[in-house]
Amino acid sequence: MTASIAPKTRRILLPAMILAGAGLAAACNSTTASPVSTTAPFACDIAVEEDGRMVNFQGRVQASEAISGSYNLHLSGRGTNIRQGGPFSARAGEIVTLGQSRLSGAPESFDAELSITVDGTEFSCPVSI
Repeated sequence: MTASIAPKTRRILLPAMILAGAGLAAACNSTTASPVSTTAPFACDIAVEEDGRMVNFQGRVQASEAISGSYNLHLSGRGTNIRQGGPFSARAGEIVTLGQSRLSGAPESFDAELSITVDGTEFSCPVSI
């Protein structure tokens, strides 16, 4: 499964996109225009795991330094339209779950988006398998 690269939009397709290390090593993409390159003080993703005829989606963030902000997780497709979001905080090195859902069907039947806002900058997170 692979995520498209359009800001704030993630379409789950074959073949698999694998993230190195603990599954959170991929950097987030900033979706806010800035004259200087923005490096996120965290890594984030949407973990997707198949379990029989079910698929689990889990938004995650791993902080490299203490952070706080807000998140929005959106899952849609096959008659599904789920929106989860709210504030979060994470200590340096901590992995925090930011919303999760278990749905019936194949992963490629759903669109999954996770955006994180920290210090006024919005970041879009990739999908991982």
